[in-house]
Amino acid sequence: MAGAEPFSFSGRGEVGVLLVHGFTGTPFEVRPLGEHLAGQDIASSGVLLRGHGTHPNDMLGCRYQDWIDDAEAGLEELLRTNRGVVLVGFSMGGTIALNIAARRADDARILGVVAICSPLRLVDWRLGFVQVLRRLIRWQAWGKPDIKDRTAWERHVAYRRFRTDTVPQLLGLLRDTRAALPRVRHPLLVIQSREDNVVPPLNAGLIVGSVGSDVKRLVWLDNCYHMVTLDYAASTVLAEVSRFIAELHGPRGAAATPSDRGLTMPR
Repeated sequence: MAGAEPFSFSGRGEVGVLLVHGFTGTPFEVRPLGEHLAGQDIASSGVLLRGHGTHPNDMLGCRYQDWIDDAEAGLEELLRTNRGVVLVGFSMGGTIALNIAARRADDARILGVVAICSPLRLVDWRLGFVQVLRRLIRWQAWGKPDIKDRTAWERHVAYRRFRTDTVPQLLGLLRDTRAALPRVRHPLLVIQSREDNVVPPLNAGLIVGSVGSDVKRLVWLDNCYHMVTLDYAASTVLAEVSRFIAELHGPRGAAATPSDRGLTMPR
């Protein structure tokens, strides 16, 4: 698919940023973050998860561990040229970032995690019958992209429908990540739209309340739907991610310690 390609931007600092897209999405969803960070000479890499960006049938046979492995490969590539990496994921990509952070709880090279509109739980009643429904219904349409700014609809690059056989892998990832969250101890930024029609906003509180991180912040967005990196609040997302990275990296370019990062969880 045109526009679905993985991307990378070089930087002059010691910190790289791994950018992970969502379920049925593509790196196009996180490319605005990569371009914004490149303007600040911060290296980034937007990975393309297996089965995505080509045809929805290509997701068949993919396991959620494959998607984690794809993100891990991108992480290792960044670590070859950067002292540390910040994990940033949109939607399911944020769930993957949290999963990796839990698996690498003692890896000091992971400097922080950003989860943007990321799910731990979905509330669609049909998910309780997914093993039956996937045998009866082969395809599920997404409909219009969940973007409040209608001018961005046609620019979005992602599958417009998906095979129901792939849903159990998404649910397996959510279960695995929920169980692992207490092991996440890295500084954390959670960004969530109040009007998200795909990922229930309650997930933001679940993430913040479940991780073991001492340093965490939750940012709520208004006037946007799920696809916040392409919606009216995109500039706020870019600014908050940049701020988070700057605070992690310290005022003089040296990595900050947990006591001087200055990140707080508002009451």
